[in-house]
Amino acid sequence: MIQTPFNYTGSKFKLLEQILPEFDYTKPYFVDVFAGGGSVYTNILDKYEKVIANDIISDLIGIHNSLLESDDIIEVTKSLCPGKSNPEKFGALRSDYNDNPTPAKLWALMLSSTNNMMRFNQKFKYNQTYGDRGWNSNTDTKVEDFTNHIRKYKDNIKFSSKTFDDISVSSDKIMFYCDPPYGRVKNDDGTMGNKQISEAGYNAFWKKDDDQRLYDYLKLIDKSGSSFMVSGVLRHDDKTCWMLDKLISDGYNYKVLSFDYNKVSRKGKKETTEVIIKNY
Repeated sequence: MIQTPFNYTGSKFKLLEQILPEFDYTKPYFVDVFAGGGSVYTNILDKYEKVIANDIISDLIGIHNSLLESDDIIEVTKSLCPGKSNPEKFGALRSDYNDNPTPAKLWALMLSSTNNMMRFNQKFKYNQTYGDRGWNSNTDTKVEDFTNHIRKYKDNIKFSSKTFDDISVSSDKIMFYCDPPYGRVKNDDGTMGNKQISEAGYNAFWKKDDDQRLYDYLKLIDKSGSSFMVSGVLRHDDKTCWMLDKLISDGYNYKVLSFDYNKVSRKGKKETTEVIIKNY
């Protein structure tokens, strides 16, 4: 497995051995609808004729695209990283990014933030805290492995930064993979609640009506004859995700993934159930 050079919140890298065998490989095209750190699309490039990696965060897609094209962003990002014991430079970088965002600035912030986590506020301004870290030798290794791998498939990859339902569903030849931000909880009466089942920094880009829109989008994919897989947390503590629960109630195939979230939780023991749901 190729590990991407981003410690991205919500990354599916540790679940790839369970997810990858479940994709529909009879389709020639693959769309990673919420590409994020890119762990999924990176590891299926040899399985599909064409791959589209999409994410609404345009500067994040800009990092991926830049690394596909050349090494230029690497040296720029290294020069921007504040390094250890330099919170003042981190604060200046964060302010500069929020005023004049670029992919290199975002990557430098991600590498330097607490737990390497990317976080935006409701005004879509980067607001994660300084993590007293930066570019290191491990980053060099990951970048080299990643770029050597994806550049072999340069003609097969296309990057985009669109809202998910702006991606066309006009063919029956596509495998769509959706790993969206945490969805809204299901109320006791079966309706969608206001709160998300869990919190994450990128969830600022995810609004309440997006859960319904994604559900409708998946139904449209199903109607088109293309394939979809959606992954996510079905249950967390005593909360259930409305959208995933509704898809399962509709009769789509699903599988519970094996992962101990308590090993990574900082908030005590939690009961978490992650699933994949597919229409094939």
